[in-house]
Amino acid sequence: MEPNWKQRLSYAICAIALVWSLSLYKNQVSTNPLSAAQQHWQAIATANPDLLIYGYSDHAVLKRSYNVPDVNETYQGFSIYSAWQDFFRQYDIKDFQVLEQQRRDRTVKAQIQITAQSDQGLMVVWSMSYQADFDQTGKIIKEVWQTNPELGV
Repeated sequence: MEPNWKQRLSYAICAIALVWSLSLYKNQVSTNPLSAAQQHWQAIATANPDLLIYGYSDHAVLKRSYNVPDVNETYQGFSIYSAWQDFFRQYDIKDFQVLEQQRRDRTVKAQIQITAQSDQGLMVVWSMSYQADFDQTGKIIKEVWQTNPELGV
């Protein structure tokens, strides 16, 4: 026996409701990239590499560009943890400011300024652009810091 128009309408409404509820559930479960970036920045501001490393996917890539020829660094996977440990040994962060931030899909871009004291006693101010791509779980897949160090303060 073939369904009548009322049954077909009922099936269509159920299908639409199911698709809508799954879409709503997916949006609630997947992490907001901007929130994940803000947690990441907080871990940097507090010089916490142990907390920081949990923000990366297993195969993440971290790139640092210093706007100086041949002085770029790329880290992948577990080497990212070592890179942050080295950075925190060399610099004591005094101030970390996110000047601008924006999110588009699963990408976060920001303008960040960090003031730190080097292990040699110099105060350094970095103005940098930041971009990170996040997976569905809120883990960083690729992160790029492009710095322009300015000595002073």
